[in-house]
Amino acid sequence: MKKLLYLTIVILAFGFVYVGTVISGDSTDQAAKLWSSIQDAKYQDNWALWPGKGKMYKAQPPHGAFLTTYINETAANALKAGVKEMPKGSIIIKENYMPDKKLAAITVMNKTGDGKDDYFWVKYMPDGTVAKKEVEKDGKKMSVPVAGTPKGCVGCHVASVGGIYDIMTPPK
Repeated sequence: MKKLLYLTIVILAFGFVYVGTVISGDSTDQAAKLWSSIQDAKYQDNWALWPGKGKMYKAQPPHGAFLTTYINETAANALKAGVKEMPKGSIIIKENYMPDKKLAAITVMNKTGDGKDDYFWVKYMPDGTVAKKEVEKDGKKMSVPVAGTPKGCVGCHVASVGGIYDIMTPPK
């Protein structure tokens, strides 16, 4: 009986860990590492702005009223070369501002592979915590991190047919 109880506890514990991984995956850890990396890089001081856009340019939903978009060297070089797709290692950071120009969120696209859909997406709050979204699953409401491959991010940006030049505007 004790063996059965022990086995049940182990199975349940494994199940909770597995379910937690399915829900949030490694995306929360990956998001924390990415945040640390972009902070260490001092992106606001050291990275280029998106070409043709200054600071606080008018934005479109869902990113807020105004944006400032930063790109790392890999992304900047890709834009200069006129390539169709961002190469692996490209990072694009959008600071999302409210109409009163208060920072509302920081959204990041990190190209993690060579395919068109190989992006890690994350939405941070101004303090660097990963934003959460309320979802309903199996009749239960739960809060999940907006990191990994959120449908809203992927559906808008990856659906773009114009390659890297269209990531600044959603498809119509």
